[in-house]
Amino acid sequence: MICVDDLSDWVGVLGGRPQARTPHIDRLASEALVFTHAYAPATSCAPSRTATLYGMAPHKSGVYGHDDVHKSGAQLPQTQLPLNSVFQNNGYRTVGCGKVFHGASSHRRGWDVYKKDFPGVAADPIPLGPNIKLECGIQATDNDSETSDGKLTDWAISQLQEEHDRPLFLCLGLRKPHLPWDAPKKYYDLYDLESISLPVTPEDDLDDLPAAGRRFAANHVGYGAGSDHPSVVKTEGAWRKLVQAYLATCSFADANVGRMLDALRSSPHADNTIVVVWGDHGWHLGEKQRWRKFSLWERATRTPLIIRAPGTPSIGERVDAPVGLQDLFPTLVDLCGLEIQQPLDGRSLSPLLSDPSLGWDEPTLMTHGPGNFAVRRGPWRLIHYADGSEELYNLGSDPGEFTNLGRDSAFDPRRASLRRHLPERWLYVMGPRFEAFRDAFARSPDDREEW
Repeated sequence: MICVDDLSDWVGVLGGRPQARTPHIDRLASEALVFTHAYAPATSCAPSRTATLYGMAPHKSGVYGHDDVHKSGAQLPQTQLPLNSVFQNNGYRTVGCGKVFHGASSHRRGWDVYKKDFPGVAADPIPLGPNIKLECGIQATDNDSETSDGKLTDWAISQLQEEHDRPLFLCLGLRKPHLPWDAPKKYYDLYDLESISLPVTPEDDLDDLPAAGRRFAANHVGYGAGSDHPSVVKTEGAWRKLVQAYLATCSFADANVGRMLDALRSSPHADNTIVVVWGDHGWHLGEKQRWRKFSLWERATRTPLIIRAPGTPSIGERVDAPVGLQDLFPTLVDLCGLEIQQPLDGRSLSPLLSDPSLGWDEPTLMTHGPGNFAVRRGPWRLIHYADGSEELYNLGSDPGEFTNLGRDSAFDPRRASLRRHLPERWLYVMGPRFEAFRDAFARSPDDREEW
């Protein structure tokens, strides 16, 4: 299993950005089942990874932010085991490295061997402008093995090449393309700066949004209001440089995925190993007049999910129906025949691995903070904010989510049908992060007290 930090759909096979060069992930896709519309359970690292790897949705666990899972006051019970612990309890040797979970204590259980990180070479920063907080740079090497992610990949390959007397569960957690966007120069050279195409960002894109949606776009929820707003980036003339940097780090991540896959292909385990590649959420690069993640729009929630399962007839196939990363845990339980004693959110995708043409019309739920949800079913996305306001998009005819249909009464039946999939109850955790969400979305002092 390879999980890639902040990797959006800017991957060749997914077509999120036609300029993206990811030949190794694309090659895996030709040998596997690609879920072209896979969605993160949350749009930041800790809640997405916790929900995916523990099998419990954020609105049930209370893990909404980047606080360490076991220090945040969240209601994740000790009996809810992470995926690696379930494999370990079923006789597997469990080996991990890099960023798998988010938070130090989350890596202390369920591993026979775990390596957190290796120091890499420094990067020369790319000047962007005094008012831009986003960072990118060129690392002073053409040897991937001198970088932190390259060393993690080398270490994972060495673990794969060892002799094992038990089945092996091996997870490589790559940190790029997470900020800072540092990569060796050869990956920057893949993208001519002057030829970089920029995302489409209509000036009036936010005019039809409720106040809660405009708060998301303005970075008032998540990192806080920041100078890395698209208007500042445009003023400083750094937009193309930042898009180039994100593309370069995506290609850098792809190269490390490729080295890991090549090592598996040349090993005795090539034909009896399930391979999974996934990102933990998407990323805005100016779309919806926003940078970073922390939103419930398509850009922040769509991410790769590719599964190669030997012996299944899904080689080179695609599933275009929406699925969620939380479907991965029950899928691997099914494929590996694991015994498990805990409930799991999500649905096993093993029927689709057996028959990719099988009809799939299930809702996929996304969360960002207490009470804020998105539901994706078929081409439709409903965003429901904690203050009761909503947005509705038809991604089939409006992939950029430029037209909010949530105020059009003609679509009330569609909104009602999607609203049925929203949780009736959700957990909150008191503390500064909760208070920030409450204050951002409360409509009045009375409403604030009601929260």
